[in-house]
Amino acid sequence: MAIRLTRFEDQLAASPEPVAREVGAQLDAARRSLQQALNTPLTPTEHALAQTQMQAVQAAGAILECMARRYRTSYGRSS
Repeated sequence: MAIRLTRFEDQLAASPEPVAREVGAQLDAARRSLQQALNTPLTPTEHALAQTQMQAVQAAGAILECMARRYRTSYGRSS
């Protein structure tokens, strides 16, 4: 019996590929938007915030890949 803590894990367990694609696309859009912002003149505070947000998006992408990989295997599949 697998114990899942979040609805996101339930969604991944039920349909890992489509969910990972959808969330990955959202993260890619956020990454592009932040990159555009970082390429424009920003105050030091705004720049620091955008960099922090970019790091968070990159970390979320790594976590998504790890979780999606787990739920693509028999270990994470719903039963």
